[in-house]
Amino acid sequence: MNVIVKTGTVFIATFAAGLVGMLFVNTGVGSWYAGTIKPPLSPTEAFFPLAWVVLYVLMAGACSLAWNKDPQNSHTEGWVRFYFIQLFLNAGWTIFFFGYHNITFSFMETLVLAFFVITLSTSGYEIDKRIAYLMLPYCLWIVFALYFVGGIWLLN
Repeated sequence: MNVIVKTGTVFIATFAAGLVGMLFVNTGVGSWYAGTIKPPLSPTEAFFPLAWVVLYVLMAGACSLAWNKDPQNSHTEGWVRFYFIQLFLNAGWTIFFFGYHNITFSFMETLVLAFFVITLSTSGYEIDKRIAYLMLPYCLWIVFALYFVGGIWLLN
């Protein structure tokens, strides 16, 4: 595959994972989410879509760098596979949290997702340090998500 096809594939897959998850989101007045007690520092509902668009662009950029860097390298191949697994987990989290309202499972999945994202960030540095920098906002977001979902879990 050439660079354009790989990059396009990564961006399409990344945003597709987000869109699949979004099919299960029902926010706004009267929704389940609106009725939950949220911890301090919780962002507004309008912040989430903007944050995820930025995160998805950065994540896809990181994966594109990795996949195009040295595609025959087993470390790079493993990194790309790990990336697609975390995309699956990412979409799953949204489905379980917003779709099924399963806060306990969502919190546990956030822990697993944090492991994947932190591993991707640190091992991505070995491939190209720009990968780690592009993944850093996602790492920070996942750490915040642990606080956020944990807070909702404890307060509800």
